[in-house]
Amino acid sequence: MKINSETSRIRAALVNSGRYSFVEAERKLESLRLDIQIGSESAATLSGQAAALTAVVTASRCFLGGVTLTGAIDQPLILPLPLPADTLGQAAILLGATRRLSTQPSRVVVVGSQKFSDSVWSIRAIWNGWSAGIVPGNQSSSLVGRSDCALAGIAAGALAVCNAFSAEQNDPFAGEIIQGISLWEPDKREQWLNNNGPDEYYLPDAIWLVGLGNLGQAYLWNLSLLPYSDPTSLQLFFQDDDIVSEENWGTSILVKRGNYGILKTRLAEEWAESRRFRSRRIDRRLDEHLRRISSEPNIAMAGLDKMSARRLLGRPGFDYIIDGGLGATAHDYRRFRLNVFDQSLDPASHFSGVLDASESKVEDVLRLPAYREVENTQHFDSCGMAELAGQSVAVPFVSVFLASIAVTQAIRLASNQNFYRSITGDLNDLRSIRTVLGSISNRTTIGYTEMKH
Repeated sequence: MKINSETSRIRAALVNSGRYSFVEAERKLESLRLDIQIGSESAATLSGQAAALTAVVTASRCFLGGVTLTGAIDQPLILPLPLPADTLGQAAILLGATRRLSTQPSRVVVVGSQKFSDSVWSIRAIWNGWSAGIVPGNQSSSLVGRSDCALAGIAAGALAVCNAFSAEQNDPFAGEIIQGISLWEPDKREQWLNNNGPDEYYLPDAIWLVGLGNLGQAYLWNLSLLPYSDPTSLQLFFQDDDIVSEENWGTSILVKRGNYGILKTRLAEEWAESRRFRSRRIDRRLDEHLRRISSEPNIAMAGLDKMSARRLLGRPGFDYIIDGGLGATAHDYRRFRLNVFDQSLDPASHFSGVLDASESKVEDVLRLPAYREVENTQHFDSCGMAELAGQSVAVPFVSVFLASIAVTQAIRLASNQNFYRSITGDLNDLRSIRTVLGSISNRTTIGYTEMKH
C-alpha cells in the first residue's frame, strides 16, 4: 500500500477516527471539492480578501478534489501578501486554487455579503472589526460589518473551512449554528459580533518565532497581513533546525508543493523578506544554553510539538512568551490552547509533568480496523505502521485560526493593553472558549511601531 506522505497528518483525522480504512480515507480526501464565493463588496475589503485567501490556502490541502475562488476575483489585491499577483484571483491560484472544478462542489464557503441560494451545503464567513464568525450560507448577509481588520478575515475564513471539513465527516452541527469570537476580547462570548475592537493600535516591532512548522508558519501568515506603515520596522528571528519534508505540505501553509529539502528557517526568511520584514535565522533547536541579549526580541511566539521543548521556553530570558498548542488526535485535533507567559510564570513549572498528546496512544491506534487490515497484507511494515500511528493529526485551518488569536495578543502587548494569560477552546464549537485574564502588575514594555491608516 502506497502512503501519500503529503497528506498523512490530515488523513490521520479520518483513519484514526476508526471510521475509514487507508484506501477509503485517500478516496474521501480526493473527492472533496470546495467552492469559495466572494462578491464585489467584500472583495474590495481587507477582511474579505483575508477570509477568501485564508480559505483557499487552508482548504487546498484538505479538499483534494479541488478548491476554486469564484465571484469578484478580478478585484485588485490590496492585502500586503508577498506574492507576484495583481488580483485576488491570481493570488488564489498561487495559493493552491484551481481555475474550475470538474464537477459540482461538495461544499460552498460564502465570503461576506455575497448572495447565495441553498442548492448545496454552504457556510458564510462573517466579520465586524476584530470579530469573526460563521452563519449558515443561506442566512442573512447583513451581519458583515467593519472590514478593516485582516486578522478577523483570517479567523472567519479558517472557521468556515473547519465547518466545511466537519460537514464532510457527517457532523450534524456543522454549518447549522451561528458562532464566532472577538479576537480582541475573546471572553465576551455572548457579545462577540458587536465587540469590534479598536480602530487604532500599535504593532510589535520585534518577535522571536520558535518552531516553523504548521503553527509557526501560521503565525507568519497572520503577521504578513498586518498593516505595518513601514514593513522594515518589524524584525523577526526564525528558530528551527528542521528540514521541509513532504508531510509538511498538508499542514504548513507556506510550503510549496515539491519544494522540499530546505530549512524551514530559510523558507520563512524568504517569505518574510519578500514582505520587506527584516529577519535573522537561528538554525538550531531551542536548548537550555540559549540566551537572548538585550538588543534581540523580548517577545517570543512558540509553535512547538513537544512538552520537553516547551519547558525550555523560559530559559532564554524573554519577557513574554506566546505559546500555542493544538490537539493531536482524531478526537481533539480541532481543540486549541494559548498561553501567555511573563516573568511571573515559568513554562517549566506550568508544563511540569504534562505528557505529549500522542504519548501512550500508539498501541490504541494500532488496534483500529485500518491498521489491522494493513497488518494482514504482504507489504506490512510494523515499524512503519507504528511510526504512522504515532503521527499527530494536524490540519492547517486550526493552526491559522489559533495564530490569529496569538498575533492579537502580541498586538495587545505592543499597545500596552493587558494580555489574556490563557485561551482555550474547540474550533468546532466556539461556545467552548474559556479565558483567563493576566495581571497588569510588573508590566514589561515591548517595542512597537505605527500601523498604516
